[in-house]
Amino acid sequence: MRKKHRLSLVALDQLGFCRQHLDRQPDGHQRWLIDVVDGSYSNRTFFGGLPERTDVVARVRKDAKFRAFLPPEQRAGARKYSPVLPTPQEYLRHPNLPCQSAELFVAAQLRSLKYKQVPLVCWPKVSQARPLRLILISPAGYRLRKGRKLLYREPAFLITTNLSTPAAELIAAYLARWEVEVNFRDEKTLLGVGQAQVRNPQAVARAPAFLVAAYAMLLWSNIRVFGDRRTDAFARLPAWRRIQPARPSTRDLIRLLQQEAAGRDLNQMRN
Repeated sequence: MRKKHRLSLVALDQLGFCRQHLDRQPDGHQRWLIDVVDGSYSNRTFFGGLPERTDVVARVRKDAKFRAFLPPEQRAGARKYSPVLPTPQEYLRHPNLPCQSAELFVAAQLRSLKYKQVPLVCWPKVSQARPLRLILISPAGYRLRKGRKLLYREPAFLITTNLSTPAAELIAAYLARWEVEVNFRDEKTLLGVGQAQVRNPQAVARAPAFLVAAYAMLLWSNIRVFGDRRTDAFARLPAWRRIQPARPSTRDLIRLLQQEAAGRDLNQMRN
């Protein structure tokens, strides 16, 4: 059972569902789906089972072993790859590899990120002979305030099956993936997903799914009603919050929901 429900296999099932849903939309067959994942999905199972018209952008280790792509017409016998390539960390330090820059949204503001890219590489242990593109991102290296510790000190290395989309767009997509981690934190800490004290086998499976569904409805209602913007309908921020956030937090939405529910109960009691 554990082998059948590995994260890579479950992710492929969900990705296949997303691909089918996209194909049912107008002109859906002409759209490509780009999936952004962390390093735990950088394996042969996930890369080998991607649906049609679907690309992946994944985190990769700094010491991963790559080979140069060898065109099919140049392969002889069992030879599938060209010579061994430098590791991602060695590529990042290579002085002859051109460096590019892009203005991307990182940590609440636009920052200039420098990156390099290596086209047409192969990863025999993961993608076998399928050509990939390696993207190397230099550390952002910024401080929230003068004298504070330096953040984003480590480089990031990405591998992607997409060979045509500009690298800056793929990096922006990977940076936006942080929203998923924030969702996980809110679901576990604020809604208590996984903390329900239930014993019935059906309740054990349904309680987390119900809380996640309620969380999704809360976010969707925020988009429909407030346009995903923090308006005057929410409580005033503390005096020390000098910067007005653009969007309401999950805690803001929960408090507003509680206030509306309490006000409705009070009106029903009066009536």
